[in-house]
Amino acid sequence: MHDLSPIKQIPIIDVAKRLGISLRGTKAMCFMGHDKASPSLSFLKSRNTWRCFGACGKHGDAITLVMEIEKIDFKSALDWFANIFGVDVRLAGCIQQGKLPVGSKTPTVHTQFIPQRGTEFEVDAELYEWLINHCPAVASPKGLDYLAGHGITLESANRFNLRELRDSKALFAKLIETWGGQRVYRSGIAWGKDEKPERLIWNSPALNFPFYKNGSVSYLQARMFAGNRKYLNPRGIAKPLFNADRLSSLPAGSLVHICEGVPDTLAMETHGLTAVGVLGATSFRPDWVDQFLNFNVAVLGHGDAAGEKFAADISNFFRTRGKPVRRILLPNGKDAADLLAFKNHQAK
Repeated sequence: MHDLSPIKQIPIIDVAKRLGISLRGTKAMCFMGHDKASPSLSFLKSRNTWRCFGACGKHGDAITLVMEIEKIDFKSALDWFANIFGVDVRLAGCIQQGKLPVGSKTPTVHTQFIPQRGTEFEVDAELYEWLINHCPAVASPKGLDYLAGHGITLESANRFNLRELRDSKALFAKLIETWGGQRVYRSGIAWGKDEKPERLIWNSPALNFPFYKNGSVSYLQARMFAGNRKYLNPRGIAKPLFNADRLSSLPAGSLVHICEGVPDTLAMETHGLTAVGVLGATSFRPDWVDQFLNFNVAVLGHGDAAGEKFAADISNFFRTRGKPVRRILLPNGKDAADLLAFKNHQAK
């Protein structure tokens, strides 16, 4: 049994914010998508719970909220709290049973990311690299249309090693044959339980974005071409910066654009602008600010309420460190590709 009390001490509002929920006091539009005008999702601070008073009627605590929004199981939700808040209740379970490793400390609640050992999922750079190398380059009509619609040239797609996932069943079988079920499961790219993978999390055609750290693939994100979710990420693994290696070779004083998501980053880089991508404001970690202190920074969110919040939240991380940043506000419904297309049109 896990002692869940450390998680239950985390304010439900803080959890909601880290999940990217746009709050209006203690209310929000329900994540199930049925709210059209008025918010039906409510957060009760006194009980540290949430409830939707709309069509879905869903309710629960912080853990169930993470499970619902991230579409993960209970164990993966515990991983999420370990990664985001530094609370590892499985370690707390070891304490109760007298199994605390020598030299370990009692876990406490932190608001800053702290890497944890013994989590269910872990980065597997070797496996990710293999997966990318066994997927074809972008060449299908869907893939090419997506690139064109987001201002990304095929040259840029090849430079960033974007790949297409066309046959997930065949790729899954090959992964199991090459790496074994346990390793595939622990890499976070498969659905299943008890370290027994059942299928890839990407079960339909998709565009795969590899993230590189020091030249090795450290993360994967897929842009799905079918289904309800546009983007799918590995389970239980903290989201890193996209294109972070770019910063290591930049001269001090260079302008760096922090973009909302991978496609906008690729569009900016296609047009010769230095950019890194953040997978939502909730995945930005305060310690990342250190990587930008020697540069001029511009934060670029989408032209909607979520994008405005993204820019504001990221800017606040820098403001607390005394680092000024520029916020670029896009017109309603527009993204970086639209902005760049407009500027190119003006230049002609």
